[in-house]
Amino acid sequence: MRPRSLGTLWSNQIFMNRLFVAIYIDLENIPCSKFQLKALIKQLELESNQGNHSAIKPVFSIKRAYGLLDSVNTDFKKQLSELGFYMIHTIRIGEKKNRADLFISIDAFESLYLNNPNINRYIFLTSDSDFTVIGEKLRTYGKDVWLVCRKQDRERAILSNAFDKLLYLEDYYESEQNSLQKINKSDQQENDELAKKAFIEVLNTIDPDKLPCNISVIHDRMKLSDPGLDMRNTSFKSFKTLVNFFEGQKMIETQPGEANKPWLLVAIPREEI
Repeated sequence: MRPRSLGTLWSNQIFMNRLFVAIYIDLENIPCSKFQLKALIKQLELESNQGNHSAIKPVFSIKRAYGLLDSVNTDFKKQLSELGFYMIHTIRIGEKKNRADLFISIDAFESLYLNNPNINRYIFLTSDSDFTVIGEKLRTYGKDVWLVCRKQDRERAILSNAFDKLLYLEDYYESEQNSLQKINKSDQQENDELAKKAFIEVLNTIDPDKLPCNISVIHDRMKLSDPGLDMRNTSFKSFKTLVNFFEGQKMIETQPGEANKPWLLVAIPREEI
């Protein structure tokens, strides 16, 4: 039986306001640590309506990611999970050869055979040129086939001839600035916990019966116990702000210094610690 033309498929789907999409990710050939999958999915949804008079809702009927899952970045795994991707672990043959490309090609062609649902657009995320084979084959069956690859591959005729549209992985990388901000924020949160822990440890060494005492005693002992602790690397920014935090938590009571008098620690409600 002669395959239906792509034009016929598009006409039918525009009428039904549904576009059935299959998306396959080759985890071995994309930079998972900085790739923003959510941004790509959003772009794919927008692209579905370009050039059409009626709104088309893309339905991602198949969402799968293949590769050595133990080596995949944790944040990227979280993205895959939140977006409902089915993750498939593919072991290597020997030291280098992974079979992700083979599994993806077989599964894509199986979906064509099963035809339930009838997939209109296939999208592959990879920088592996081996996917030109399945790309060309799917197109002979009237399917719209896209590739998300590296920008350096855009001039390769073998790719442009095997796929209907090329998108580029680099367009969906997290910016270095955003990545650095995330790292800094994570470091700051860790330093906050270290500062609070050090404060409480020192506080537990102070005898309540010998209060009041200069609040700087705690600061001095914190620096002795952890010389590397720098309040400037925390969200508190200063020891004074840290003290205010604990006073707000009702864990200490202080008396602000006046004129030449020191800032005093006057009480430690032990039951609150």
